[in-house]
Amino acid sequence: METNYICPACKGHLNVNDHIVLIVRNEKKQQGLVFLHTEMGNFSSHMNSSLEIKKGEVVEFFCPYCHTNLEYHKDETSLVKLQHEDATGKTSQVIFSKVYGEERSYHIQEDKVESYGEHAKHFQDPEWFLK
Repeated sequence: METNYICPACKGHLNVNDHIVLIVRNEKKQQGLVFLHTEMGNFSSHMNSSLEIKKGEVVEFFCPYCHTNLEYHKDETSLVKLQHEDATGKTSQVIFSKVYGEERSYHIQEDKVESYGEHAKHFQDPEWFLK
């Protein structure tokens, strides 16, 4: 069994090979597909060159199956949440920034939180996601 990224709403599998496939919409309401790398801490992405997103712009992410907005609804609204399933079938959460160019992601497991990216230190409280 491989590692999978899953929509929290419809449970659809979102990854193909080394990429997570999502629909993204910019502030001008243009939308298209984005391919995010599956490796934790790898912030590379690919999208069609006709989709204009500027560094610092807040974008929305949607499931390509059910079109649910994947925004993480806690105190912090500039985050996206996906489910992660490892090779043994154990599930956890992956949370990452909706701000284009901001390198900030978190892997939240039952017993620990791993943070990735130069902007991840914005949250010093290790249990901010529980609030």
